Amino acid sequence: MKRILLIAAVALCALAQAQQQRTMAGASPGGNSPYATDAYPGFDELDEMKSPQRHEPSWLWWRRAKKDTPAEQYAYAKELEAAEDFSAAVRACDALVREWPSSVEAPQAQLRMALMLAKKQEDYEEAFEQLEYLFDFYARDCPYLELVDYGYKLVNTMRDKRKTWFGFSLLSNTQIRRNYESIVRRAPGAAYVPEAMLKIAEIREEDLQYEEAVKVYEAIATKYPLRTETRTAAYREARARMWLCRRLAYNMVRCGETRGFLRQTMKRYPDIEQMEELKAWLEELEKYMDEAAYKNAKSYDSRRRTPHAALAAWEIFLKEHPASPHADEARARIAELSAAPGKETSK
Repeated sequence: MKRILLIAAVALCALAQAQQQRTMAGASPGGNSPYATDAYPGFDELDEMKSPQRHEPSWLWWRRAKKDTPAEQYAYAKELEAAEDFSAAVRACDALVREWPSSVEAPQAQLRMALMLAKKQEDYEEAFEQLEYLFDFYARDCPYLELVDYGYKLVNTMRDKRKTWFGFSLLSNTQIRRNYESIVRRAPGAAYVPEAMLKIAEIREEDLQYEEAVKVYEAIATKYPLRTETRTAAYREARARMWLCRRLAYNMVRCGETRGFLRQTMKRYPDIEQMEELKAWLEELEKYMDEAAYKNAKSYDSRRRTPHAALAAWEIFLKEHPASPHADEARARIAELSAAPGKETSK
């Protein structure tokens, strides 16, 4: 019996730990919200995120609760807010959450604190952090999806109105991107998610992280094929892929994949606004790949190679590049090698 009880206790502990990890992953269940169970390529891994921790009571006297009960402390905080002493009201709410985290008033105080920070003090970064804390620990005690929507608006405002110091932003692109990623994970079914993912990919590009940006654009096309944002994502993915082709010295495998993507995009969106740009990129890749294949065939057609290897190289070149400016030369060389397959080439 003792052994059975011990096994049951261990199982319960494991279940509780798993539930905590799900919450920390940013997929807090909330009201009736869907879980963010799908993978999101191009997002930072969850184990790179800071795990949420319960706030402990402060040892600083001015940050401790001024009242004896959570109800009295909450009433005190509302009085300070009514008097427009918002800094003191925020501290009062924070003290309540820290000292009575399990009280009925704690979720209300946490929400009130986040709203005051955003609306009254315009401290959007801190407001978002406090909203995240609400999602992590009080998701079932708040209008979850409504507040995640509000969180998305907060991140947009944060990005548009980011603070600067001598021209340098005090808020990194990485933090803003991670905030968007958190919103997407918390409400994957929200209408604004494709738009948020476009912004995530855009920030990746701003930071020259084009590989990751391509992954996000691909995810948009996969998850939301009928949304208008998918067309924008297709063009931006093409642009990012071209950047990578040029940056990585026209890697042939990457060029081939990008060429295929360009053709697919042009076929899927024949009326896309950037069609001429896509055509120019395709022509650029075709020209480069044609020249690279031509040089490869020429290298096989040398004194160091057998006629059989040279013939095969020219045939592959002609098959893959029938419209090449070097096509006539390839045909002539194929005819010459086919006529005398046993002889060494004279090239």
